[in-house]
Amino acid sequence: MNVLKRVFRLRPAPTLAQLTRRERQVLELVAAGDTNKMIALKLSTSESTVKNHCTSIYRKLNVRNRVGAATVYSKQ
Repeated sequence: MNVLKRVFRLRPAPTLAQLTRRERQVLELVAAGDTNKMIALKLSTSESTVKNHCTSIYRKLNVRNRVGAATVYSKQ
């Protein structure tokens, strides 16, 4: 079993529980199709902060982009 994990680098399925409350808020808006600028306005923060949250979300959910993050969100 350990050999398979090393060969295929299996990872546990990503869950929203890994995200902070703010990251979950950002992800919800990303999944709704909002742009970073729109999210920043809705959450009263800067666009740069939203970009940082998105980067953290992608890393934690092991996805490459907004579409991947939205897909994980829609499956939860």
